[in-house]
Amino acid sequence: MQKYDAIIIGSGLGGLSSGATLAKAGKKVLVLEQHSLVGGCATCFKRKGMLVDAGLHEMDFGSEKRDIKHVVFKNLGLDKKLELITLPSAWSIIEQNRPNEVLTIPHGYTKEALIKAFPHEKEGIKKYFKKIAFQSFLVRKFPFDMKFLDFFFAPLTTLIFFAYNMFSNKSVGEVLNSCIKDSKLKRILNINISYYHHNLFKFIWSYHAIAQSNYYNRGVYIKGGSQKLSDSLSEIIRENGGEVLINADVVEILHEFRSAKGVRYINKKSGEEKKIFADVIIANCDPHIVYTKLLNLSANEYKKDFKLTQDFLLTTSLVSLYMIFDKNLSEIYPNMDYSTFLVDEKYFHQSFDEKNTDSANIPIENRDFAFVNYSKIDSGLSDRSDRYLGVGAVYSYYEEWENLDKEAYRAKKEELQNALVKRLERVYPGIMQYCIHIELATPKTIERYTRTRKGAIYGYDQDREGFIGRERFKSKSIKNLYFASAFGFPGGGFTGAILGGYRTAKKILDPYFYAKRITLCFIFGIAFSMGISTLLKVI
Repeated sequence: MQKYDAIIIGSGLGGLSSGATLAKAGKKVLVLEQHSLVGGCATCFKRKGMLVDAGLHEMDFGSEKRDIKHVVFKNLGLDKKLELITLPSAWSIIEQNRPNEVLTIPHGYTKEALIKAFPHEKEGIKKYFKKIAFQSFLVRKFPFDMKFLDFFFAPLTTLIFFAYNMFSNKSVGEVLNSCIKDSKLKRILNINISYYHHNLFKFIWSYHAIAQSNYYNRGVYIKGGSQKLSDSLSEIIRENGGEVLINADVVEILHEFRSAKGVRYINKKSGEEKKIFADVIIANCDPHIVYTKLLNLSANEYKKDFKLTQDFLLTTSLVSLYMIFDKNLSEIYPNMDYSTFLVDEKYFHQSFDEKNTDSANIPIENRDFAFVNYSKIDSGLSDRSDRYLGVGAVYSYYEEWENLDKEAYRAKKEELQNALVKRLERVYPGIMQYCIHIELATPKTIERYTRTRKGAIYGYDQDREGFIGRERFKSKSIKNLYFASAFGFPGGGFTGAILGGYRTAKKILDPYFYAKRITLCFIFGIAFSMGISTLLKVI
């Protein structure tokens, strides 16, 4: 009987980062992935002699004092395996009927650039940047990576503000309205809302603030694409004695007396069925699928968990337009940025309120359209001199594509693709003459490949502050069952998934960390107080 310390179901970034953390700590790890590639949304597929990045446009990378990823990358050894390419700017914004007027958001001195463009909002901009910097400071490190004194003073420097965030549950729209009056500026500060959500008056403030603070500091692309990140995490697992198997479709979590003990999976190539056992099972997949299909439980049987998550929403996904060109777009259009948001003036200049800032209320063909020009950097996606990648992204939700027959679905995809191409041509005339391949993916495409309900690549909507708005890292209904995915804390996106997997693994490795550290702090506090008291008496 094969026995592991941990079996991980799914090889998305949450599963891989938790597996790498456990393997580095000496645990015997097995990752099972139903697809032929590891990575979930962090994968690359081949088209026309080059790699197409399925999910990574750019990754936020803050300063070492603000971004936890520095600690995680160093602890796992990713810093030695990945080449991070700094992007030329955060992004640019173009109003389609004014293609020659480009607002570029630079790295490093974003605040100064925005004050120059909006001098009447100088004080509001300063206030906004102070607020996002403070939020990123709060998540500078996980507690288990803090030095003792940092942890000791955390209740005053950190925890009290986390509690305030959860109690107030401020939305991005609310906070922006308290700082800034100019509607256009508020939209500019949220131009990449589709990376995380669709409604600025429901999207939680802290998630926006942390990501934007890091994006404004530095945006990077991983040379070789997101597949390089996933493959590197897989390498770390294998280098430390673990295993990563593809085409391994988990069909059941084996459990006994309310305790998970293993899985049953099918080799999709050979059809062979196997049962494998482990001390803990980590699900890097949709929790609903875990409970209802892999455990085959009724809502009543996992009610301790069901009650928590039953009202969480899944309304945020993407449409992606993958395009391959035979010419370097950066040479033909030298002013084209790496990442450009094309906006429709009709909606971009509307008043900033809950109705007008919800992308779901805008026709899909008119929503903000992000276009990524990978030829702007040495992406490592092709070794050919005549292959260049461009990817467009637009917010979408599952219901827009649901209940369509094959013909209607195909027709809707073609209609949207043509509309997006038309918008691209308006800003970059003649661009399609260099395009040799184009295809469009919808939330249904994402659901088909990742098996996540509604193709919700970010997990639950970020509508509630802190861990109360996410899946628990540990099941309360089934012992030895854990979660590490975009559905857990801190949430979706590349950064969120990596940190979520790392956090789950750390909690598995040292379940009594908080009890031990708090006890030590209590003893230290008493000793320190007694020392001060004695010193005062002597004086």
